[in-house]
Amino acid sequence: MTATSALASDQGQIRDFLKITGFDVAIESIQLGAMAGPGLTGEDPDVFGRQWQDLARDVFEPSAMVDDAVKMLSAVMPQEVLDHGIEFYESPLGQRLVEVENESHLTDDEVKYTEGAEIAAELLESDDLRLQLYKAMGDAIGSTDVAIRSLIEIQVRYLMAAMSVGASDLELDESDLRAILQSQSDIMRDGIEENSLVANAYAYRMIDEADLIDYLAALQDPRMGQVYEILNAVQFEIMANRYEAMASRLDKLTPETEL
Repeated sequence: MTATSALASDQGQIRDFLKITGFDVAIESIQLGAMAGPGLTGEDPDVFGRQWQDLARDVFEPSAMVDDAVKMLSAVMPQEVLDHGIEFYESPLGQRLVEVENESHLTDDEVKYTEGAEIAAELLESDDLRLQLYKAMGDAIGSTDVAIRSLIEIQVRYLMAAMSVGASDLELDESDLRAILQSQSDIMRDGIEENSLVANAYAYRMIDEADLIDYLAALQDPRMGQVYEILNAVQFEIMANRYEAMASRLDKLTPETEL
């Protein structure tokens, strides 16, 4: 860590970077997803009612998550990679993209995915170039493979913590649980790719093709690949830590609907 830190950036620069890139909003929006319900264990979202929302609001406190992100990024983000990310996202196109991405992060999921699905269906019907651009954008930042590995890790840590406090009826050791989740990776891939298309269709609906092509070119730069490799790792580590902490407190909740 000491050797890595010598190459990394200071925390003030990282906070500026988070704001410029909109990654602070992406981190803060994790709370919204967590409050939607205990989907990681397959329970009905309303099973714990307001208790779940109150616990999620506490565990996924936005400013604390951003603080964690700053500490992690300042330890591992090389200065030249940080500078490259800032240079792009400070540009007029970069700021326009951050604007629409922030709006998407903070939009109610039901609204976002309903409207996004309608737009995506139209794109599929007309075989629009945007479909290829969205897929290439995802490939450039390795989003699907990273998401599958991270989702499995989050579920393992969440469920193991839930089992340890008797909040889950599962009786599995960690290796068996990982094997079960890994066997579902193809299903996860289909779901992640579909959700990604819908989310992108909504988020970039007001961005024209020429700007999307320029964005793709920026994402395909190896330095931007490093930016997203680090950002994705930090985001999913924060999620895993928080879901694990939340699961360890599930035994304090009382189901409000019949299981």
